[in-house]
Amino acid sequence: MWLPDTSATIPTLTGDGIRLRAPRQDDLTGLVRAFRDDRVRRFMPVPADYTAAHAQNFIDTASDKWREKHAVFVLADEASDAFIGEAELLSLNELYQSAEISFLLDAPARRLRTAVASLRLVCRFGFEQLGLTRIEAFCDLENSPVHYAGLRAGFRHEGTARGKLPSPDGQRRDAVAAAILPEDLRSP
Repeated sequence: MWLPDTSATIPTLTGDGIRLRAPRQDDLTGLVRAFRDDRVRRFMPVPADYTAAHAQNFIDTASDKWREKHAVFVLADEASDAFIGEAELLSLNELYQSAEISFLLDAPARRLRTAVASLRLVCRFGFEQLGLTRIEAFCDLENSPVHYAGLRAGFRHEGTARGKLPSPDGQRRDAVAAAILPEDLRSP
């Protein structure tokens, strides 16, 4: 398994209308808009006062995150290269050749086809470039659109992870646990 590091540049991959690439300065407005979205803040641990400074930090530190076993990408429209979301492979585990996926789509890009294509592209990168053998996903029990997109992308429901996710009110919330293996990604 290859673990990303700062000696390598963040790769660019394309497929099914999506581009996976490094964050850049012109993504700042999209990042702020996406992370300020009430739906995103409801389901992701995002600062309540997400600012341009937070987005700038995300852009500036993306390459450094690779050294921390945390692959960070911007999701962009393949044709225009415009920001449509953000995706990460976190908790890269060399021993188990596994990671956890996290992603969000900016409100104007929230379509099932876009979500499925984005998930599949990030997973393809994890399997083909990092040598992962398992990618896990956790989503809030009430976030059924993301759970459904995961199932359409090839993830399989594995159960409930009790108290897995932090919520804005400081409580812990249960999550749907799902995972995808390389052979699931190849399935139609």
